[in-house]
Amino acid sequence: MNPNAQKAAIHYGWAVVFGGLLTQIVLMVGVQFVPIQLAMIADSLQLNNASAGTIISVFGLFYAGCSFVWGYCTDKFGARIALSLAGLILGIFVIIFGLTANTLTKALVIIAIVGFGAAGVYSAVLPKLIGAWFHPSKRGRAMSLITPGGVLTGAVLGIVLPRLANAYGWQTASVILGCVAIFCTLLVFLIVRNNPAEKGLSPYGVPEGEKMPAAPTQEKGQFGKVLKMKITWHLGLMFIFWQVAFMVGTGFTAKAFVAAGATAVQGGLAVTVYNLCQLVGQQIWGPMSDRLERKSVISIAAVFWAVFTAAFVLLYGSSLNTMYIMVGLMGIGMGMVPVILASFSDYYPTEVRGTGAGTISTLGLVGRFFGPMIAGIVADSVGSLAGAFGFGAACMFIAAAIAFTLPSLKTGLVANYNRAAK
Repeated sequence: MNPNAQKAAIHYGWAVVFGGLLTQIVLMVGVQFVPIQLAMIADSLQLNNASAGTIISVFGLFYAGCSFVWGYCTDKFGARIALSLAGLILGIFVIIFGLTANTLTKALVIIAIVGFGAAGVYSAVLPKLIGAWFHPSKRGRAMSLITPGGVLTGAVLGIVLPRLANAYGWQTASVILGCVAIFCTLLVFLIVRNNPAEKGLSPYGVPEGEKMPAAPTQEKGQFGKVLKMKITWHLGLMFIFWQVAFMVGTGFTAKAFVAAGATAVQGGLAVTVYNLCQLVGQQIWGPMSDRLERKSVISIAAVFWAVFTAAFVLLYGSSLNTMYIMVGLMGIGMGMVPVILASFSDYYPTEVRGTGAGTISTLGLVGRFFGPMIAGIVADSVGSLAGAFGFGAACMFIAAAIAFTLPSLKTGLVANYNRAAK
């Protein structure tokens, strides 16, 4: 290691964090460019609501379902290559969507490829990258500085993209966004390195005298090994129930406000409050998870979300301000996202960390796909969207309980836990 580099005022790991934040800009371009412009796209392609909704569903299927592919690529080729390739695929096909998506069939094929690219710039890759650059006691803070990029980009796109599409058409607006994604991806390639050794450094935050395990010279993802690990199914089960709650909050907040008598604008404001308060939560739970065990912080934040969601159910239909307060507190609870991503880094050995994170992300597709569907059925059965949030709160309580039973990282039980599954 280069001693002078080690004593640099600013560790290069923070530059990698900035690169990670740029990936969230790329991600949100892929996630939001169709939903925000959906009315214009549907009108242009003469689509009914079912067909328009299918475009979003296909994106979600490939976005969540292809995470394991990118996790494997991360283990085999490194996070830098995986992030760069995924970002380029996303950006190029967003441009192609704007230039050529003039039929439903073309739109579905192209958006599937955009979803495939989006899967490679988030939870399948970032845990391995941050796990390599930061000591476990610093990973929560690092992740909490990356994830706000998505929230802030989403807020900006919600304001800027409709105006851009109105001025130049959704096709041109999509091309512009694709170019933004490619530009950010090129910066990611220039900034990010797979591990500190490439810069002559040790991971940030390593206590004096402690040695971090050396990165393997050849990184190979091993699906068989990951699938045999008990931690995969333990974390995966927690993530499935968490995804149900996440999708309830994401998908039903605006509609719940409108159903309670609010205007569409007021419903949109509720979503903004929910998202902005997640930023606050991320800066609370992320650093906290560097001091307490991450499994405990996930459990605390999950219970926090579930309690205030249950309060939202009980107060549903009361004053608008009260509902806004409950949604804001729910948003703070949902700020646990960086802690969950950091836990993916903690529970897997370096050589399969990408494959492990990607596999868990793919398992989350179960909750992501079926959660909103079941929540909608519950809402219909009780005659109120409050029922959907009650279902989400119940699932989050279950996720909290499962997280609490995860093995301790402080006692070295993880290795024994996984060894028992072989």
